[in-house]
Amino acid sequence: AQTFFADDYVQQKLALDGILTVADAKHLIDHLDEEKPEGVENEAVEQVAFADRILLNKCDLVSEAELAEVERRIKMINETVQIQRCQYSQVDMSFILGIEAFSLDKILEMDDGFLEDNQEHQHDDRVTSVGIHVKGEVDQGKLNDWIGWLLKEKGVDIFRTKGVLAVKDMPQKFVFQAVHMAFSGAPQKAWGANEERLCKLTFIGKNLNREELETGFRKCLA
Repeated sequence: AQTFFADDYVQQKLALDGILTVADAKHLIDHLDEEKPEGVENEAVEQVAFADRILLNKCDLVSEAELAEVERRIKMINETVQIQRCQYSQVDMSFILGIEAFSLDKILEMDDGFLEDNQEHQHDDRVTSVGIHVKGEVDQGKLNDWIGWLLKEKGVDIFRTKGVLAVKDMPQKFVFQAVHMAFSGAPQKAWGANEERLCKLTFIGKNLNREELETGFRKCLA
């Protein structure tokens, strides 16, 4: 996915619609729980964490109770991902095409739920999500410095980031997203005359420190 952010030619010629993961309903939990040597990533966990859509395949080979448990484990890693049960990977094309998961306009239109982090939700302890919701505006210079430092120092561990921010002296909502260290953002729809200016952002990754992220972001407030 980073190629679509980092390569100008690719950005001009192609658009990344979304990240689709096909998961084996019968064996996924075994792969998620597989112990890897130190320094080796669990690819099954990362593929679930990155996904915008998951095809839960081979559903005919497991019981309803087993399917429910597989879906629960998926949601522990990626709470907002959409899951479609299937056999032989047969699904309606509307589920996997036209996702526009990386469109800044689409992010702005999405329900606030994608930016909400339910702290009571049970997460996989290897991959978690951290949501920040703060009233007020951020200083653009401070924000740029913090985001730059964060992606440079923690980018390997931060799989995906999305946010809608109120920036001081900017009449539009600033919408951004990142995949690891690759960042994309731009002003979008203008704030309403009576609309409360606030900032919402969410991180999905491993070894995320909620206190560190929130403290760092709050230092960017104007």
